Amino acid sequence: MITQISIPSLIIFFINFLTLGFYYSFYRFHFYRFTDSFLQYTAFAFSIFSAGVAIGLQALLLNWISNGGPFWNAFIHSAFIEEFAKLLGIYLFFRKNQDEFTVTDGIFYGLVLGGGFGLVENILYYINTCLWSQVLRSITALPIHMMNGGLIGAYLMMFLFHKNPVFKWGKLSFGFLICVGIHGLYNLSLIQEIDLLLILPICILSLFFLLELTIAKSRILVPGHILKLLKMSMEEYEILSRHNRHEGWIQNIQKHISTSGIKLLQFPTIRHSLLTVFFLVPGILSVYLLFDSPDWISHKFPDLALQDYFALFVMYPMILSLMFFFAGIINPYFFRDRMLEVPLFSSVDLHTLNVEENSAIFHIQANMFYLPTSQLFQENTKVKFDLWIGLHCFVGLSGTILWSKENEEGNCGAMCQLDQIPYAFLIKWHFLRLKQNFKNLFLRKSIV
Repeated sequence: MITQISIPSLIIFFINFLTLGFYYSFYRFHFYRFTDSFLQYTAFAFSIFSAGVAIGLQALLLNWISNGGPFWNAFIHSAFIEEFAKLLGIYLFFRKNQDEFTVTDGIFYGLVLGGGFGLVENILYYINTCLWSQVLRSITALPIHMMNGGLIGAYLMMFLFHKNPVFKWGKLSFGFLICVGIHGLYNLSLIQEIDLLLILPICILSLFFLLELTIAKSRILVPGHILKLLKMSMEEYEILSRHNRHEGWIQNIQKHISTSGIKLLQFPTIRHSLLTVFFLVPGILSVYLLFDSPDWISHKFPDLALQDYFALFVMYPMILSLMFFFAGIINPYFFRDRMLEVPLFSSVDLHTLNVEENSAIFHIQANMFYLPTSQLFQENTKVKFDLWIGLHCFVGLSGTILWSKENEEGNCGAMCQLDQIPYAFLIKWHFLRLKQNFKNLFLRKSIV
């Protein structure tokens, strides 16, 4: 049996383990320092389970549709089934003790599960095949699986913490479809032999930056057991946090306190800067070697195609240098403490059988919003809302006050939910907010 394993297969096998260790170390020391070894081993075991599920589903689908064309094979037979199998594995991993974890935990253990899944897939699919092209696929497919696992882990934790079906399924579907789309695009580039030098950086860097943004936002979200103590779902906590953020902006303006020092991007650390240079230099030297001594490359590596050389020794090191440079530079506190000037708000008329109030909302998400009130209301009170935005009024929207509380400063407020999503209002709201944010970003004030 040992004599049947070729040297190239052993090299690919070793490179897969090396790639897994590299990306694991990158994220392990980048944002998640404290880990539980047992949970990591369990997540890796679930990655093997997910790989088995994917293989079984693909075999069943292949019996049903033997040849569905390149798009079917890239996006459905491969990407959709594999991401679904990872989603199932991550769900089974978290489902019993979800309240003990955070969204950050979901990202890290999703990364571990996705990395194990990619390792198993590469070993099963690419053993005993051509060396250089499979090396390239191994070092690119595995991180795509790994980062997709992290994203799915994040959105799955949000799914478990949310209570409203609109938020639960909306966020999970959004994250899942993004992972399927990027994974499918990568598969399509291999099947159709589309320019891999263009598709490869798009897929890896888009996943990297999306995951960086998700990591930054996850740091300001609380775990499930804290939400239970607060008697809130995650959507209620997010809406209330956004409302408090706007109220804080008003108080800071009144007290002449500026938050402009809270920047979206931070400077990279010295360690990351050195690693950026470490990976950038080989890429630059490889470009020089390509133009200065192309015959030497052909002589030393006769089986190495020019495209594979450029992708392996030029583009990939540069992608890694960009990843190290931008790793961790998104400031999570920007999403908690900083906001653009002049926030958008909507005037609200609240009507019950005996009470009529006028208030304002700073943020609405789907059909839910938080409303400052002058008194407390009973839970599940049926009300009518008139929502004003500019000169436009959306009259008689029926809804419910889910709960009403008094904060530490003695001010009352109510979490409200409309019976239906006000799509016309939301379109108007987001359009005006986009215009306002554009003004805030690009128009300068003239101080006289």
